[in-house]
Amino acid sequence: MQGPPLSRWADHVRALPRARRDVLVALLVAAVSFTPGLADKGTVLGWLTPLRAFDLLAALLVLAHCAPLVVRGRAPALCLLLVSSAFFAYQYLGYRPTAASIALYLALYGAGAHQERFRRATAVTWVAVYLGVSIALVAAGSPFTVVEYLEFLALPAGCWLMGTATRSRLREQERQQERDLETAMREERERIARELHDVVTHHVTAMVMQADAAQYVPEADRAAVVGGLEAIGGTGRRALADLRDLLGVLAPAHDAPAAPRAPTAGLLGDLVERTRLTGQPVDVVRDGEPRQVDGIVELAAYRVVQEALTNALKHAPGRRTVVRVSHAVPDEVTVEVTTAGGPEPVPRPPESGRGLAGLRRRVSLVGGELTARRDDDGGFVLRARLPTRSGAV
Repeated sequence: MQGPPLSRWADHVRALPRARRDVLVALLVAAVSFTPGLADKGTVLGWLTPLRAFDLLAALLVLAHCAPLVVRGRAPALCLLLVSSAFFAYQYLGYRPTAASIALYLALYGAGAHQERFRRATAVTWVAVYLGVSIALVAAGSPFTVVEYLEFLALPAGCWLMGTATRSRLREQERQQERDLETAMREERERIARELHDVVTHHVTAMVMQADAAQYVPEADRAAVVGGLEAIGGTGRRALADLRDLLGVLAPAHDAPAAPRAPTAGLLGDLVERTRLTGQPVDVVRDGEPRQVDGIVELAAYRVVQEALTNALKHAPGRRTVVRVSHAVPDEVTVEVTTAGGPEPVPRPPESGRGLAGLRRRVSLVGGELTARRDDDGGFVLRARLPTRSGAV
C-alpha cells in the first residue's frame, strides 16, 4: 500500500544522492525567500530601527544565504562559514526579517552531521563570532541584551547537536553494516570450508584405503590389482571434478558453462558403490515412497552419508555399514548410517573440527536435527532428520 503523496515525495527525496538533496534544499530555501507572504518570515537578530528597505544588496545577501547549501554535505565547514557571514551581515545592516535565515540552521545541522575534522574548533569559533556580532549589535542600538543573545544561542546549539546525534546514528549504522558483512563473510568461509572438507576428505580417504588394499593382493592376481588402480584413478578424477565444480561456483569464468548441480541424495548409489570399491561392505535400505525434496536438503542428506562412510573407512575399515533412507514420516526424510561394532568399539569421531561439527551446522541450517551415538554392540550410528522443505534462508 502506498502512503500519501507527501510521504511518497519525501521518500523519493531521501533516496536521492546527498549532493542532489543539497541542491534541492538550496533551491527550496531560495524560492521561499522570495515568495510573497513567506519571504519576511524569519529570524531577526538585531532589530535595528528603522529597518532598511529591501534592496539589491539585501537580495544578494539572501542568495548568499542559500547558495552555499549546495555543498552542505561535501564541505560543511565552508558552507557554515559562507552562510554565517551572509546571515550576520544581513542582520547587522538592519534589513527586514528573511526566510533565508533558515539556511543558518541547516548549515549548523550539516556541520554537526558531516564535519569530519576540527569539529570542536569549528563550534568554538562559530560561538566566538556569534558573541562578537551580538556585542556589536548591542552597541549599534539593538533592543536585546547580551543575556538574551546568550539565551538565543540555545537554538543554533540545538541544531548543531541534532546534527551530531544524526552523525552518531549514521556511524552506528555503518558499524553494524560492517559487522553484518564480516559475519556473512565468516559464514561463507565456513560454508566453503565444509564443502572442501566433504569433497577432499571422502575422496582422499577412499583412495588411501584402495591403495592400502592393493598391497595385500597376491602378485598372481593382476586383474585385482589393475581393478584397484582403476578405482583409485576413478576416485581421484571424481575428487578433481568436484573441486573444479566448487571452484567454478566461487570464481566462474565469463565464458564457462554453468557449474554442474551439487551432488544430492539421488546419487547415493554412486557414493555407496565407490565406497564398496575400497572393500568396505555397505548396504542400502530404503523405506517408504520417495518424495520431492528441496535441493539444499538433498545435499545435506548426501553429506551426512558421505561423512558417515568416510568415518567408517577411517575408523572401522571392513566392518558392515548400513545406509537407511526413510520417507515414512510425512514431510520428513530420515537418513541413518550404522557401522557395525566388533572386538574394538568404533571410535567416536571428534565433535570439533570440520567433521561432525560442520555437519551438525549444515543440518541445522535446513531445519533438521543430527544425532551421533554409539550402538549397543560397539558400533556407531549417525542419524539426521530433515524436512522435505528447507527452513534455511
